[in-house]
Amino acid sequence: MNFAFKPLPFLLLLSSLAGCARRPAAAYQPLPAATAATAAPEATRLLFLGCRLTAAPTGTRLEVLQAKAVPGDLKTPEADADTPDFVRVLQLDGRGRVLSQLRVAHPLRHSVEHVAGDHRTFQRSELVLPSAEFFVRLALRPATATIRVEEVIAGTTTRLSEFPVPPKS
Repeated sequence: MNFAFKPLPFLLLLSSLAGCARRPAAAYQPLPAATAATAAPEATRLLFLGCRLTAAPTGTRLEVLQAKAVPGDLKTPEADADTPDFVRVLQLDGRGRVLSQLRVAHPLRHSVEHVAGDHRTFQRSELVLPSAEFFVRLALRPATATIRVEEVIAGTTTRLSEFPVPPKS
């Protein structure tokens, strides 16, 4: 048998063996120790707020019927009311700065459209109820310390109530 050296098959054999060479494994690098800020982010909370407004000669009175903070996320945020008279619910931090606000249509004031006396045209009348309740869901900001409820009528703002955020239920 005549074994002649053939360079092409020899090069192919060497290149296929070189591809099987074992590469060194990546060096182990431990993760940095978790800090308090990155270890456990604060869970999001919701505030369920139920109130009763009562019209009085001295102004509108607000009674908080329910204020309950629970863990969770707000699935669909409530849209702000697009009316000239509304109730505003504000979230304030410890220094009294506004973190967020939500406008709710004023529960005591309703605009009603009806047929006029001539039975050909429509009129709009404003109704003022003596008492009404409303309910609001808020996504609480982590820095929220207090909740303020204000009434805005004809551009005039009146503070109705301010109270601390209730603890988790």
